[in-house]
Amino acid sequence: MSYITQPGSEYAGIHYLKFNSLAERSAFNDYAINHPDGLPVARGATGNMFVTPYNDINDDGQSYMFSRWKSEETWDAYTQHRREISSPEMLPYMQRHQDLRLRELDASPTKNTDQGRFYGAPVGSVCNIHILQFNNADSRDEINEFWGTAAGLSLTAAHPGNIIVSAFEAIEKDNTLVAVSTWENEQAFLNYRQMRADTAPTFLQPFLILRKFTFQLLDLTH
Repeated sequence: MSYITQPGSEYAGIHYLKFNSLAERSAFNDYAINHPDGLPVARGATGNMFVTPYNDINDDGQSYMFSRWKSEETWDAYTQHRREISSPEMLPYMQRHQDLRLRELDASPTKNTDQGRFYGAPVGSVCNIHILQFNNADSRDEINEFWGTAAGLSLTAAHPGNIIVSAFEAIEKDNTLVAVSTWENEQAFLNYRQMRADTAPTFLQPFLILRKFTFQLLDLTH
């Protein structure tokens, strides 16, 4: 694989959790929030910058953990510890194949900044994780270059209702970029998406259709 980012920098992870029912998801969330072996372990782990859970708005059987780490090594140490302390009931949710591993792009507005604003999101916030899969590195690099311009992610960050936006490269999926943004509410995000559909350059348009987006409800647990 060819990479835009360099190993050794800060690291982010999206951990996907699939449940058979809303009740099963609710039970997991209760464990994460209220059990001492839940989120307190992650937030107290060496190298953790933050971890925030999200429930999928459109799928009662899906949730996500988004976390930031000082390095990939600290993430690996945490996940190994997590599997060691997990009960048989929790262990299926902690597997390696459920991870999307990321390194932040230089074009990201939050590169080398304090990420604590994720914790300041108000009740009713939504998070959007937008995964862009390209056929080749040239197309990937074109989007990355656009993201670094005034019309790119800076415009996203300045859009009404945006709380934070970051951009990453997936380090285990070839030619894949990921934009993660948090919004005051779902309507604010929909307004932004419409603005992009109306104004984005031609090469960006294929990535703006609705089915490319995953809506997620912020689950405030801090």
